[in-house]
Amino acid sequence: MVFGRLNSSDFHQNPQRLVFSSLKLYFCVVEVIQFDFLGLHLQEPMALLFNWIIAGFCFFAFSKLGTYKNEANFYWRVFYLTFGISTVFGGLGHLFFHYTGFFGKYPSWIFGCVANGFAGMGMLKFREISTPKNYAYYLIWIKSIGFCVASVLTQKFIFVAVDAILTYIGYTGIYAYLLMKRNEHAKFLRKMIVGVVILLPSAFIFIFKLNVHQWLNKDDLSHILMFIAIYCFYLGLKEWGSNEARV
Repeated sequence: MVFGRLNSSDFHQNPQRLVFSSLKLYFCVVEVIQFDFLGLHLQEPMALLFNWIIAGFCFFAFSKLGTYKNEANFYWRVFYLTFGISTVFGGLGHLFFHYTGFFGKYPSWIFGCVANGFAGMGMLKFREISTPKNYAYYLIWIKSIGFCVASVLTQKFIFVAVDAILTYIGYTGIYAYLLMKRNEHAKFLRKMIVGVVILLPSAFIFIFKLNVHQWLNKDDLSHILMFIAIYCFYLGLKEWGSNEARV
């Protein structure tokens, strides 16, 4: 990636431009880690690691939340299951990209959009807290399916990312905040809102390609924030489940 040459006269005329350009080069230009193993040409081991850490936690949350029996919890458990499957395939898609290309990423993208749909459904199903209109359920799936199809047809992850951003900000963020203000029994949603706030920087990390290091690129940073966010979701859902069990 080339941003133009800068010389000493550029610094005297516009030092801010020089600093900005240097930072832009540092954050944007990192080489993809590639290595050979058992005769295979592989890449991005950190993407595999972080994706599978998230997958492991998702399957853990799916199991633990099975203790609580309510409709909202059912959809959130399916969210963790499908998101876990998405990140398993996500890690493999990065690792074997040399062989599978974009086709290897499709399972992760598809399951990711499905997971977003179930997250939205879970937010609408909190008994005696959320009372949405019937069309709200259809909008969730129209959104997720539409962005999923767009990502596959264009081979662009950005559509999956936009679907996730709309889901988490719109449903587990803004909608959760409105529910919490309307109902005193919705205090557990604070943990989910905190998760969304923590996740927000990942959108800028992805859009502006903020790669800190070859071993900690924009995808790795986003995965770390995603892990913290879904952990906060889990804490909120545990609190909700415990409260429901006492009723």
